[in-house]
Amino acid sequence: MKSNSFMVLAACLAVAIAANGGTLAAEGPAVAKPSAWKNPAIDWESLPLLRTGVKVWSHTSKNPLNFTVMDWTNYTLQDADGYEQALFKGQSGMLIHAWFDPSFNVGNLKLYLKDAKTPDCDMAFKDYFNSQTYPHWLWWNQGNMLWAFPCLPFESAFKAAVAKRPQWYQYTLHLYREDRFSENLSRKELETLRAKIQQPVGTFPGADPGNRTESGVKEIGGQEPSVLFESKTAGVVRSLKLEPSSLSSETLDHCFIRTTTDGAVTANLPVSMFFGGYQGVNMRNAKGMPAGCDGKKLYCYFPMPFWKSMKIELVNKTPNLLRVACDVGWSDCNPYPPESTGAFKVKFNDTTHVKAGEPDFANLDVEGSGVLVGCVSRLTGDIEANFSIFTDGTKTPRVETTGGEDYFNHSYGIHPGFSTAFSGGLADRTGYRFHIVDYVPFLSSLKLTQDHAAHFTHDRDGDFLSAVFYYHNPKKILVETDSLDVGNAQSEAAHQYRIAGSKDKVRIQTDTASYEGAFDQAITDDGRWTDKESSFVVAIQPNNDGVRIRKRINQTAYHQEVEVYVDGVKAGVWFEQGTNYVLNYNHRGYRDILEKASAKKGEKVPSWQNGKILAKFRDTEFEIPASLTSGKKEIHVRMVTKGSLAVAPADAGLTNEYFYWIYSYAKDR
Repeated sequence: MKSNSFMVLAACLAVAIAANGGTLAAEGPAVAKPSAWKNPAIDWESLPLLRTGVKVWSHTSKNPLNFTVMDWTNYTLQDADGYEQALFKGQSGMLIHAWFDPSFNVGNLKLYLKDAKTPDCDMAFKDYFNSQTYPHWLWWNQGNMLWAFPCLPFESAFKAAVAKRPQWYQYTLHLYREDRFSENLSRKELETLRAKIQQPVGTFPGADPGNRTESGVKEIGGQEPSVLFESKTAGVVRSLKLEPSSLSSETLDHCFIRTTTDGAVTANLPVSMFFGGYQGVNMRNAKGMPAGCDGKKLYCYFPMPFWKSMKIELVNKTPNLLRVACDVGWSDCNPYPPESTGAFKVKFNDTTHVKAGEPDFANLDVEGSGVLVGCVSRLTGDIEANFSIFTDGTKTPRVETTGGEDYFNHSYGIHPGFSTAFSGGLADRTGYRFHIVDYVPFLSSLKLTQDHAAHFTHDRDGDFLSAVFYYHNPKKILVETDSLDVGNAQSEAAHQYRIAGSKDKVRIQTDTASYEGAFDQAITDDGRWTDKESSFVVAIQPNNDGVRIRKRINQTAYHQEVEVYVDGVKAGVWFEQGTNYVLNYNHRGYRDILEKASAKKGEKVPSWQNGKILAKFRDTEFEIPASLTSGKKEIHVRMVTKGSLAVAPADAGLTNEYFYWIYSYAKDR
């Protein structure tokens, strides 16, 4: 046993300051202001902290037909800048992840980081992946697979456009609802992250390994449990390393690891999957930064805070004697405030059979607050089956892939052995993905779903086996305080709803349609359209740290833009890009599949005009800063239309609203 109390004390202080919104300054690029918050890829010890000021936004080539085919060559707009792929306005943030089809994305890629008019990066597509110069250090081309964790900060707007018509793609952003939550990386921090990624597999990624260690060799009889670590006082497990007598799947798949945090079981799954592998695979393909195998030892570096007690057990479910060398690094103090920290958990989904036509399988469906940090899974039905991530009750996915292998940063299938710090191929159609740079925060709920499809949404039987890594606090930080059903006379009267517009433009419209996330579950709702403005009064929680407004729109009017005023003060611009509405059917093989499937139903190939279940509905959100909401019981909100584009030319310039949900952020406790 060894001690490094100074290191632990420093770590305790640093985490406590960060968790309480401290004033420690960090060097940052020109577009960022100093902040105490840092991305956990830089500040590993901050991984368990709840991120109340960060939200994920993404845009992909997935189209609103909800098919796993025909979701390519899609874009939202073609103009002088080229083909628009992603466009966001109204908040600052950072481009944290990108993925591209390796075969057809050619020409120049333009990235706009300060406004949507002047590109900050404009060069040949392939050059991003061959560059060794700042800021393009974290762009990879491995085995003709293209992905990046760019860590490019942007100020108030982000745009991506390509010179030639694009193929499959994804962009994911972290949005900071106020500058005080910014986690933008400086050049020095980006260099540090690059060096960390290049370290040998199994290198501890944090700054605090703990002030205590426990080491030993366990011999565990068949069908017996053994305690690897136990503490009955507060602390943090910093690292867990096992060296079993065999790395074979016959051993690791039938030996379970069980963690009990403060009296509750927080993980109980095969050793192979706990350490970032999978049943029946070569564990040496698991090379993640948080968990994996260095060739001899299994390692897990997820910080595991506990406030009362912690027990880690190994349960040998084989009939044979198992010999395991074990090393645990831990801290005998816990600097994490329980009200603003999540407990580390792993959700194990044993083999679950899902029939064709049944909804997408939920690898994780949980309420409360926390951070999604990883998943190991296999693709079911076909490699095209998509992953979707929903946060805080939204029906529009916050992250959505254009195929199953995309989630693991692979292309045209999953390639065993192509493994990196945050994603990799474990076996055919099986991979791991760790969300560290691109962690997914949630404040009231999270759902991670996976499709079982070959051509159309959940059109195949599937068997799901997966493990999801996350931090979880049962308390909700984002609380619904009001809602407004636009088009409902009683709801409108209760909220003093008003709408104004030109005589030939303002209207009420009833739509029956679906969401991208709800697939074929159509709903009917009334909405109002206008070229001018609307206003209403909604209730909020006085003791709030800001307010989030969610709105259901009909996205056949896309690029909807409004100015938002709260009690007469401009709160910002609310812009929604919408989905990819251009459906190009140039691939003959895919066109044939679509036509044959539609003909069986006696229908034409779906389009915006004739699609019965086309995903016209979309949820979009706006953040109101605490300076405009704190201490108030209600707010008067005014929406002023600035314009839009539209599938129907007559709707160009109009914005619409069908339903509003109002959420208050709980103040730091």
